Amino acid sequence: MMSKRDRVLDIVDRMSQLNKAAFYSDPKVVALVETLHRRWSEHGNLNEPIDYATEEELDELLELARHYASLSPWEAYKILRERSEGAVKE
Repeated sequence: MMSKRDRVLDIVDRMSQLNKAAFYSDPKVVALVETLHRRWSEHGNLNEPIDYATEEELDELLELARHYASLSPWEAYKILRERSEGAVKE
């Protein structure tokens, strides 16, 4: 059986580019990735950033990955477009 870490990576790897972009632009994912990169850096950039996720963070990433993987590419595109339009207005 795959670990949560491996399931997250597998789901994300299998996503279309639009779905990956929507996933990685999600504010929760952005915050988690920033936290993981900070921890990774503090540990000398050993292994991969996801290796420094807590069980709770892995649960959240897994839930978000499943959500974005379930979207059609057009739904993912719509999310990206709305986020980019929101960024321009700010």
